[in-house]
Amino acid sequence: MEYVNCQLCNHDDATVLFKKKDKFGTTGDEFTVVECQECRLAYVNPRPSQEEIGKFYPETYSWKENVEAGSFLGRLLKKLEKKYRYHLLRGEVSEVERVWSKRGGKLLDIGCGAGDRLDEFRRKGFETVGVEISASADYAEKYLKLSVIKGDLFSPCFPDASFDIITLYHVLEHTHDPVKVCEEILRILKPNGLMVIQVPNRESLQYKMFRQRWAAVDVPRDLYYFGTRTLTLLLKKVGFEIFEIDHFMNWWHPPTLVISLFPNLDPQRAWQQERKGRSSLAERIGWILCTLMAGPFTHFESWMKRGAIITFYAKKPSL
Repeated sequence: MEYVNCQLCNHDDATVLFKKKDKFGTTGDEFTVVECQECRLAYVNPRPSQEEIGKFYPETYSWKENVEAGSFLGRLLKKLEKKYRYHLLRGEVSEVERVWSKRGGKLLDIGCGAGDRLDEFRRKGFETVGVEISASADYAEKYLKLSVIKGDLFSPCFPDASFDIITLYHVLEHTHDPVKVCEEILRILKPNGLMVIQVPNRESLQYKMFRQRWAAVDVPRDLYYFGTRTLTLLLKKVGFEIFEIDHFMNWWHPPTLVISLFPNLDPQRAWQQERKGRSSLAERIGWILCTLMAGPFTHFESWMKRGAIITFYAKKPSL
């Protein structure tokens, strides 16, 4: 474990917000989330080092299509999960296409997981590359035939100005040094290139309602908790130009609300049960029904500009 200053402003004056246990932990590991008194960035402190963090990621952390689902109904639900997931991904990819307003381009997805989003970008005509630190990189290469580099952003040593678009979907909050990550992205992005960052929003209505019970507080895998203000500060500090902040997600995409209300319906728990040969049909059916019913609230909070998930679209200034 390591103690750190605020990575955004380097101040060491922070107050404790709350403590929370690791939802996957079997030893009762509890972590402290603090808030910097200078810039208001929230982060885990002390935290696992880069050498330690891997042990906190279970094999079932990322969705994978080939995980066995057991019974006929389980297999049917797995197919529905895939259709639902790709429906959401198509929406995200369409938004990137709208903002990019060009045809195709070379795209890097950082923390691409099992590669399903990258697969959808490929279907849309983008030249795709992914980086993924976990074993999900092997799945993306073997089953989806994607070009994925196993490692972090710095492992490949990409040349300057290598990519037209770089995306980070629920990745920046997992990194040990988000400023350094964004500086590297600025280096390898082409002038006028697009960066897309999606993170949980600590300024959301859901955070105000649930605090440490909020499902997006996933300690210690999430090391930082950004809001619109703190992420804006970070990107401007590095040198990006922000041109759009989107609070809206797909109408049928309210996972943090459902899991905050009903933690036992968390799909990651269901995937773990399936790997152990246990049935999770009831939880998965409950997840589907609650997700369908929760859409109106998540749309309302997005309309109030207090959405649980925010997406930043920023560009690298031209030379």
